[in-house]
Amino acid sequence: MGKINALAAITVVAFGLKVPEKALGSTVYGWHGQETPHFAIYTAEGENDGREILARLETARVFFEQTGLSARGGNPQLSILAIGSTKDAEVYRVNPSAYAFYQRTREGDFVVMRDLGPEHYPIAVHEYTHCVMEHAGLKLPLWLNEGLADFYSTVEARKAQVLLGSAPSGRIETLSSQRWMDWVTLTAVDHDSVYYHQADKMLLFYAQSWALVHMLASDAQYEGGFAKFLSTVSGGATTDAAMTAVYHKSLEEIGQALRAYVGSKRMCVHALNMDVRLTSLETQEVADAGKRAELALAEILASNPQLAQNAGRRLAELATRYTDDPRPEESLGFQAMRSGMQKDAEEHFARAVERHSQNPEVWFRLAHLKLQSEGPTDEVVDLLERVIAADSEHYAARLELGFAAAKKEKYELAVKSLEGISKVKPEHAYVVSYTLAYCLVEIHQGNRARTYAEQARKIAANKNDQNEVTGLLRYIEQEMPVEVASR
Repeated sequence: MGKINALAAITVVAFGLKVPEKALGSTVYGWHGQETPHFAIYTAEGENDGREILARLETARVFFEQTGLSARGGNPQLSILAIGSTKDAEVYRVNPSAYAFYQRTREGDFVVMRDLGPEHYPIAVHEYTHCVMEHAGLKLPLWLNEGLADFYSTVEARKAQVLLGSAPSGRIETLSSQRWMDWVTLTAVDHDSVYYHQADKMLLFYAQSWALVHMLASDAQYEGGFAKFLSTVSGGATTDAAMTAVYHKSLEEIGQALRAYVGSKRMCVHALNMDVRLTSLETQEVADAGKRAELALAEILASNPQLAQNAGRRLAELATRYTDDPRPEESLGFQAMRSGMQKDAEEHFARAVERHSQNPEVWFRLAHLKLQSEGPTDEVVDLLERVIAADSEHYAARLELGFAAAKKEKYELAVKSLEGISKVKPEHAYVVSYTLAYCLVEIHQGNRARTYAEQARKIAANKNDQNEVTGLLRYIEQEMPVEVASR
């Protein structure tokens, strides 16, 4: 298991939600919440308070950080919503056999589950693993994605050791009672496959994926090459090609080896000498848990383009109910942008700003839309300055502020903004150089203006640009003599 700490990460499985319209317009939960800096647990009335599952998740977090799978303190807080009823969970459940799902949205990372029974703790860790891997970024096929999440779902602290490799519930039984799918089919499964939607086929897909990852990640014959295998697949190689390159065996040969591995003494739980025990677990109640849970569920719906209309109605209801909160209007604005409804987006973003939105991307989007509809205004300039104050490397904001400030005759601000771009993209090089030269002429800095104008002349792509910059250079030469530095 020495190489397990070299494992990289995988990309989240993106799920589509099928939500009955009747469920979107009402609040049916009495929510309460507990949180740590890394996790928030929202439970429906009647559920446990979530402290036990918080401890399990915090233990998994320490393990991921110590093995290098996750940067220390690098991931945002993950919110888990336990809905508490099978009927209500159906509103959000992805597939008939999917008990829970992970969704990354504009607002953050969320897991939706039916309940927090102890038997379901590994499912929460499975979904948390998707979150960890999503933030680290390998591009892996679905079998490897789900197999890795299953493999880590049962990680357990035992004194000063970590136990890794226990079988998730039902996996061994499925492998022993069902006829296995062929390996070409398994490795080709995607989100549209019947093996990802039909309950019995889905169980087999998960079981085989888990078993194959278990062997590759923990068996002495394969674990040494597993990190390279992940990286090779992430680089675009097929599963078969990556296995040939790393293990010098075909997919079929490794599949045959797996049949001998499953049920053998080699398929065991491994004990790693690693202490991930928590010295303490400090939690606090989540303020406004009901509102936060409702906003989270609405944002999850809004992340699915197929539910745009229904999610829009839900967000509009929340915007009316929580008039002091900018987030529903923010989400409505981004949803309108995705639908190409720019005027609606501008109105929603404006209301979000009126409600004191602190989201720099909202400020930028509003400024961008106002530039398109109204042209440069003092409000646009102010919004873009706020974006840059929050994110000095925001390329588009610096670009648009430079041009808007130049048109508003705020030449020093335009120069400061454009010169602050660390690397101008080739497609913007001419217009940035020309604008800088023009603004510097206006504030009587001839030498600097001449430098930028010469740059613009070298990269002018057409006759109009060439004539434009030639005229500017002629003006500089006639009206602004070369400045000589004093000794």
